[in-house]
Amino acid sequence: MGAGGRPEGGAAATAATANVGSDWPPLLTELEPFLLTMAERLCGNRADARDLVQDTFERALRQVEQAAPRNLRAWLAATLHNLFIDHCRARARRPVVDPLVDDLPAAAEDPAPAPPWAHITIDDVRAAVGELDPIFRDVYILHTFEHQTYEQIAARLGIERITVGTRLSRARRRLREILSQRLAAESPP
Repeated sequence: MGAGGRPEGGAAATAATANVGSDWPPLLTELEPFLLTMAERLCGNRADARDLVQDTFERALRQVEQAAPRNLRAWLAATLHNLFIDHCRARARRPVVDPLVDDLPAAAEDPAPAPPWAHITIDDVRAAVGELDPIFRDVYILHTFEHQTYEQIAARLGIERITVGTRLSRARRRLREILSQRLAAESPP
């Protein structure tokens, strides 16, 4: 607060708290520097800040007929902030698109060999499942091959739901070990 109990900001702040009425365009002009500074802090660059202030003025002009705010400066600052949040949310929802590049390297004449695990088939997995302990094998088969939920498996085997998750995790870990050992034995030195 400034001297005399009035808000700081000089004529713009005083005008901003006045009744909007027909003084609307001059008030916007007075408040533009304040809003631009605020927008620059939010956006990080002047171009986006100018767009945000423009969007704020546009919304304000559309809504002034509905209800004239008591404190125009505060109302415009809140509108600008809300628009900034809306823009951030919209940007987060947009898919990330990689730009097309014309200068991609030509296809390699000798492509790199596929990693060993790329050659694992469903039959390899089924054979490895046979090496699991029965308590882990049953849970893995029911979940992976019969597509049953944890709840269905728990009811069928008479165990807790959390036990299903634990056994499934251990079955997967053991399968990785079994398949890794097989791959190591099959790959040439």
